[in-house]
Amino acid sequence: MKKSILLSFILFSSFCSADTDTELFLLEAVKIGNKVQEISKGKSLVEKLPLIETLSKEYTVDSTAFDILMQELSVSYSFAGQYKEVLISNDRRSNENTSTLEDLTQFEAKDAIHQILKNAETHQIVMINEAHNRSQHRVLTYRLLDGLWKQGFRYFAVEALANNASKEIQKGYITNNVGYYTKEAIFANLILKAKEMGFEIISYDNDKPRKLNTIEERETNAAQSIKEKVFDKDPKAKVLIHVGYAHIREDEWLASKLKAITGLETLTVDQTKRMEKSDELYEHPTYTMAVKKNTLKTPFVFLNNNQVWSSNPNQWDISVFWPRTTYQQGRPDWADLGRLAHSITPSDCKDMFPCMFEVFKFNYEDEAPIDRTIVSSSKDKKIVFLSKGDNIIVITGNDGKLIAKKTVVD
Repeated sequence: MKKSILLSFILFSSFCSADTDTELFLLEAVKIGNKVQEISKGKSLVEKLPLIETLSKEYTVDSTAFDILMQELSVSYSFAGQYKEVLISNDRRSNENTSTLEDLTQFEAKDAIHQILKNAETHQIVMINEAHNRSQHRVLTYRLLDGLWKQGFRYFAVEALANNASKEIQKGYITNNVGYYTKEAIFANLILKAKEMGFEIISYDNDKPRKLNTIEERETNAAQSIKEKVFDKDPKAKVLIHVGYAHIREDEWLASKLKAITGLETLTVDQTKRMEKSDELYEHPTYTMAVKKNTLKTPFVFLNNNQVWSSNPNQWDISVFWPRTTYQQGRPDWADLGRLAHSITPSDCKDMFPCMFEVFKFNYEDEAPIDRTIVSSSKDKKIVFLSKGDNIIVITGNDGKLIAKKTVVD
């Protein structure tokens, strides 16, 4: 069943906005989504971005429509590997943050990976969330895979997967049919690594028909699907679940439904409430303070004795902070995933700016890239990240047409 290009994104974001009329927001989302589909039909990603930018100028006085377009634009920029643009487009719909600075004077910053793994030792379910326009958040889950595997975790359930994802993943690469957000390169690498390690990849979010389209129905269905696919056949199973935004909440969302159905406590980890923005004006003051005082270069949490700080302990267990992003030749350091950086030259674009560089293992027609970035001008020097073995770099001009294709071996 085909959906609006925005619909899966809007479903979670609208529910997370307490001051938004969900029904009206969804109706507007479908309308704007159809317009985005209309103007971008048959267009490549590098062609699509300026089209959405132009469309957004028509809706600057319509706050709801503009908000939807900026969400779609920020997701599209994340697909393009343009993290700075993700932050900017996302914050174009923001007001100055007036939240109160939280008191963390009794807490000490500690490495998030180490602490999450320590807490995971006493849980069968670990749930980590992401903002769907922040590929950075997938990196935390990527880095946790090795440690969780050693603890006996063998199942990896992902909200973003299509119903037929398991069949698609068997091909040995991530296809464009695995899911929507999994077309983004870091997400593709995350799923691929989990599969190669031996995790059983579980889709669950669209398994059961929805009649009411309510949060209650969606979350209950999801919890039931996970129970059936994991715990009914393996009661002692350990499962890692990667979700968007509010699904980690331990009230009416997925975490609470899983506890009700399985009787198991879920370790819930939030990355979405204390985040880096394009300007400090938009940041929660606790995040701004935390990154100024902390010297860790990795994601971190705050710990007081054995108590891990949570921005909302009634809804999730752990709040993760990412240090402010540093860049190498226009690319976030966290995006390398331990891969080799390979310099690309603007001259390869043949003056067809902006042009897009994509990295594939096989370059099959349905293959999602394992890295992607855009070069905007003759002065924009970038890098792409290469995996072990052959890497096929495909260069596409601003007209969506192929400029060149070359193989580079790491």
